[in-house]
Amino acid sequence: MSDYFERIERQIVRRVEAGVPRRLRFRLRLDLVVPAISAAVVVAIALLFLNVHGNRSPSSRARGGIELAYRAELPAQTPAARRAALARAIDVMRARAAAFGISGASFRTSGPEITVQLPGFKNLARAEQGLGTTARLEFYDWEANALTPSGKTVASQLQAQDPTATRVSQGSGSTAPGDPGSGSVSLYDAVKLAAKQPLRVSTDNARLGSEYYLFGAPNSTACATAAKDLANAAVPNAHCLLSGPAGTIQDLETGLPRGISASQGQRLVIRQGTIVLNAAPLTSSSQVGSGAPTAQYYVLKDHVALFGNDITNPQQSTNQSGSPDVTFSFTSRGAETFRQLTSTIARRGDLVSGLGSMFNQHFAVALDSKLITVPQIDFKTYPDGIPGDDGADIAGGLTIQSARDLATQLRLGALPIRLHLVSAKRLSVRG
Repeated sequence: MSDYFERIERQIVRRVEAGVPRRLRFRLRLDLVVPAISAAVVVAIALLFLNVHGNRSPSSRARGGIELAYRAELPAQTPAARRAALARAIDVMRARAAAFGISGASFRTSGPEITVQLPGFKNLARAEQGLGTTARLEFYDWEANALTPSGKTVASQLQAQDPTATRVSQGSGSTAPGDPGSGSVSLYDAVKLAAKQPLRVSTDNARLGSEYYLFGAPNSTACATAAKDLANAAVPNAHCLLSGPAGTIQDLETGLPRGISASQGQRLVIRQGTIVLNAAPLTSSSQVGSGAPTAQYYVLKDHVALFGNDITNPQQSTNQSGSPDVTFSFTSRGAETFRQLTSTIARRGDLVSGLGSMFNQHFAVALDSKLITVPQIDFKTYPDGIPGDDGADIAGGLTIQSARDLATQLRLGALPIRLHLVSAKRLSVRG
């Protein structure tokens, strides 16, 4: 979920006195990547939309329910294309509702707004996160897309032995590539760097259109007000996020905390073709959520090598230890794309290594703008890349229910458009 969604949801949840769900931790293991750990990479991942469990009343007719209202970011195309995107989003949301056991869900549209009524359903957080989360999964070539503060890619700076490029590529001390501290920066510095990048429109972009942020100046009244409204501790001498990311200026201003106007902040715009990813955490104890004042980020060129729609047959299963997990395979195209991606990465690792140094290169996996794992490719073991025939599995910290939810999200696919939650309320109980 984007920072915008988290901000709006916190405000709404307080108003309806619903509890904020606790966070779960789990891991993504990609088989055949690092031989030293039985050809599997295991990295921690936190997913907000899996960590809550709701109830469905056996008698929705007499037990009220929930109403959610979303504003959709529709493509700047023909009216027919906009209507088609809206209809597709509703189809995915309806399928999710059915799969999550939410019966009787109804949907209506008015312009770019979608209103969802869930009679008899009580858990606000599960409803919003289950239906409105985009659930995009993307694979990137890490070094070819990760940017240094100069705006140049890590891959282009490795042979010049640029220290920042080396840190982003190889990690720093006890921190691995993609973790906080391995060349990551604050959200403000990441957005400022991303905002300097040119427009790069391509069919392999994960994010369409511009993305807007509004920041408060260090030690400003706006930052103090925002911290109080959002129950966050203000960070001294640092810019604070007032609103964003948002797809329009209107949505940016809608997401402002109470008592703050847009004129009190600095607006930054990231053009299409560049993406900011929340850094992967080291451990559950060091997990920092996206939008938290101390969260860390990386800036990447938004050139996706493999999209989540090339994942097939996601299933809730159990691993060798008997714990719940989610397994999935690649489509034939996805398996070949994965092999080509890892082959390119392996060849670059061989090229930049030398004089006794071994600089294995990496790919990255992101889910809804959260960087979840950055596995390395051992170019000596896999000089021609890794076959995608074995697929992958997600394990660790999952319950049977949350594993089923994740498998459902992956099976039904991502929403084709971004949705902003603008209101949520409980339906009155009818006698």
